[in-house]
Amino acid sequence: MELTPFISTFGLIALAELGDKTQLTVIALSARYDRKKVFSGVVLAFILVTGLGVLVGEGLLKIIPEDLIKTIAGIMFVVFGIWMLLAKEENEEEEKTRVLNPFISTFSMIALAEMGDKTQLSAITLSAKYGSPYLVFSGAVLALVLISLLGIFAGKKLCDIAPLSKIKLSAAVMFIVFGIMFIAGY
Repeated sequence: MELTPFISTFGLIALAELGDKTQLTVIALSARYDRKKVFSGVVLAFILVTGLGVLVGEGLLKIIPEDLIKTIAGIMFVVFGIWMLLAKEENEEEEKTRVLNPFISTFSMIALAEMGDKTQLSAITLSAKYGSPYLVFSGAVLALVLISLLGIFAGKKLCDIAPLSKIKLSAAVMFIVFGIMFIAGY
């Protein structure tokens, strides 16, 4: 079996996502919420978005305009950032249970952020180039999962060295900035 599609996709996606907004989002979410739920949400979002990209390809972006997806993602990021800023700090445990659901929040934020993103477009392109959607899908998802694991470990370490209130403020500002960038088309 020819593994070039898998290896090429894995390498390209891993390099493209390292330090990307998605990884920073995973770091911020895993610093505050249950890491297993964050990881599960991220993995499911990547499987969905990458699978749609590989299977449906360019037709997906014709059905759902990329600008609409980016705007919805931007609004979600801004709302989540504002919610984080306004949440009371007195009882962090209560706040963690009050969030809608870390799994659902993570899944929806990552899925919308990645829809039409360079990762999905790369999967579409590589799938067409190699004619091997299963290997491209496997390489892309494995790369995204490993990069997300690095983000989750970074989020855990961040909790060990910085107070949660500083992490919360930084994450909230980051979500708002990313949201504005999505809405503005960056």
